[in-house]
Amino acid sequence: MIAGKKGSVFTLVGLYLLTIPFFNALNVTSYDNSQILGHFGASTTVFTYSTYIPFFAMLGFLPLGLKIGKQIKVRTLILSVSFLSIICNTASLYATTIQWFTVWRTLLAILSIIGIFASMIPIILKYNPVFNMPILYGIIQFILQGSKQLYQYFGVQMSSIYDWTFGVYFLNINFLLAILLAWYFYKKDVAPMKSPFQFDWRGWLIMLLFFIVILFLCAEGQTRNWLSDPRVAMAVAFLLIIIGIYLIHSRFTKEPIINPDVYKYRNVVFGSFLFFYTGMMNGTGSIVTGFMTNILGFDSIYVARTHLAILIGLFIAIPLSTYLLFKRIYLATLWVTGFACYGLYHTILYFRFYPEIESADFFAPFIFKGLAIGFLYPAASLYISENVPKHLGDSRMMSGVISRAVFASLLGGAILGTLISNVNVQHKTGLSQQLSPLNTMAQAQLNKNKNYYLHQGLSAGEAQKKAEKSLSNQTSQSALMLAYKDVYLVMAALCFFPILVLLLFRLGRRPIGSVAVEPIPF
Repeated sequence: MIAGKKGSVFTLVGLYLLTIPFFNALNVTSYDNSQILGHFGASTTVFTYSTYIPFFAMLGFLPLGLKIGKQIKVRTLILSVSFLSIICNTASLYATTIQWFTVWRTLLAILSIIGIFASMIPIILKYNPVFNMPILYGIIQFILQGSKQLYQYFGVQMSSIYDWTFGVYFLNINFLLAILLAWYFYKKDVAPMKSPFQFDWRGWLIMLLFFIVILFLCAEGQTRNWLSDPRVAMAVAFLLIIIGIYLIHSRFTKEPIINPDVYKYRNVVFGSFLFFYTGMMNGTGSIVTGFMTNILGFDSIYVARTHLAILIGLFIAIPLSTYLLFKRIYLATLWVTGFACYGLYHTILYFRFYPEIESADFFAPFIFKGLAIGFLYPAASLYISENVPKHLGDSRMMSGVISRAVFASLLGGAILGTLISNVNVQHKTGLSQQLSPLNTMAQAQLNKNKNYYLHQGLSAGEAQKKAEKSLSNQTSQSALMLAYKDVYLVMAALCFFPILVLLLFRLGRRPIGSVAVEPIPF
């Protein structure tokens, strides 16, 4: 089926390279949102939906994509998905409205999920007997986390040549490369994991309905002030009803998408919580990006280049943690190290939220963030998988994905944005109350601003208004930085708290157990 000698490094590298474009179908435009928004001229709410829908479509299509990836011949599937991805990706460039742009991006996201599973099947079959599971999981996490940073950087670099469309063309080149790699490495067109097709269609539709409600909460929860809005409260109640309906459905279905029996395994329960916890800690990265662009005035290239420091931590931690897992190190050792690195990342940035910060000041905290990801993600992916029987492997995978991607990253990110907005209002109110004639420093700054505008030729009244507005803007900036500091201080405490729990209750003092499920480590 595959070209090259069994276990050869050349074949291994080629097969892993084939997965990379599908992992990063949506990453190349991560820093170009402002350009895309300006191109279509859509409202902020509409553009928010346009950003979220492809990600939810990718997650929603995940269980069906896994089934399709096993049924169709691998070479045919890879070539077809790559070719269709080029068509959908190119079509998004010629979309005349934000709605059609979203449709093409959503189709691209769905195709990428199929491509991921199809390209991983040969790796599972060829190298699973050769490699220990920790090594297999470590390699995938290394590629997944590392390529994300690189594609975001290369995408914004391509966009800087002309505009955001060049980043899309760059992705097309990657899909063309995938076609060439598939043409070379897949000599026999077979479906080695094909089995009688059986899929939980009713459960899938219930899950899609669940994701639609979460999508609404992510897109409009903050603008509607969450539970104070009756529609949001109704959506939350509807969410609970959907979960109840699914639990009833799963009891009358032979192979549900998420079988509740999987939660009889304690590691799946704690592993899902660990996925949520790590996703929540990683989600604060949006605050740093906002700080760079909104306060420091960094352009997208500068932001992407600064984030490349995360790669240094990844290149150190993932190979090291993979080796240690292979050598049967205690899980607690990796968890304590990972949480400590996340704690240092948040603590250092807490002290560096000030207007004069330079790009070099982000270097050390981003390295710690990369180290945290490298120590926690492979260990968490293996921990949630150990001792889970094969027929519950998909349920285990979906539980982890929903915990980290849906609840922590997407919904958690929306809630975090609301939290920052509320804390910002409190700080702004407190600072504004100090802008009085009794505050000599504020009065001196106001007079300085007023004199500047008087020298520009403005009248006394206009200069006074401009000076007050300038001082108000400075207050807003200071309030926002204080809000950022508050969030990072809380997150630093939340990062160090699990370390105390692990040490006090002597948890995780054992190596990883048996992992026999299909290795889908994300």
